[in-house]
Amino acid sequence: MRSDELVSGAVLEQRHLDGGVLGDLEVHDVELLECMFSDCQGGECRLPNLRATGSTMLGSSFATLAIPGAMVFSGRLEGVRIGALLLDGADVSVHRIVASRIDVLSLRNAKVRRLEIIDSRIGLLDLSGTKIREVTVTGGSIGELVPSRGDVQDFDLSRTDLGTVIDPGGLRGATLSVSQAMQLGPELARHLGATLVD
Repeated sequence: MRSDELVSGAVLEQRHLDGGVLGDLEVHDVELLECMFSDCQGGECRLPNLRATGSTMLGSSFATLAIPGAMVFSGRLEGVRIGALLLDGADVSVHRIVASRIDVLSLRNAKVRRLEIIDSRIGLLDLSGTKIREVTVTGGSIGELVPSRGDVQDFDLSRTDLGTVIDPGGLRGATLSVSQAMQLGPELARHLGATLVD
């Protein structure tokens, strides 16, 4: 596959883009069926309403990868470096993020089912208004978590290094380790309106 085949409305099936340089890009309504992107580079890339099934991205880097309203099923990102991965309003199912570094991962108002984040460094994870079903984070770290107003069922954070949590009340329904709960204790108490004394 060539990078110039990524145009609005394109349907690409079982294609491989290796070492592609995408620069700044905006294409709408692309469908990717069992495609692979390896060692690609991109600047500010926007793919609104992307449809991706069984597709993989390996060892690639992007300044911004914005895919609002996407439908992503059964794929993975592995060894990627992304400044901002914006999946606002997306529907993400059976997906894996492995051994990657993402400064900002935004899933605002998204539906997320069976997402695994493994051995990855996430600077900011924004889950505002997100509907979460079966999400696990194992290894790696989350520097700042925003779980505000989400609908959380089966969200396991117990095996990652968790930093600051904005609005800890949004963690209702999440699984935490004892050490994480102790770390968050003062913030949770303040959220409950409790007064802390020595």
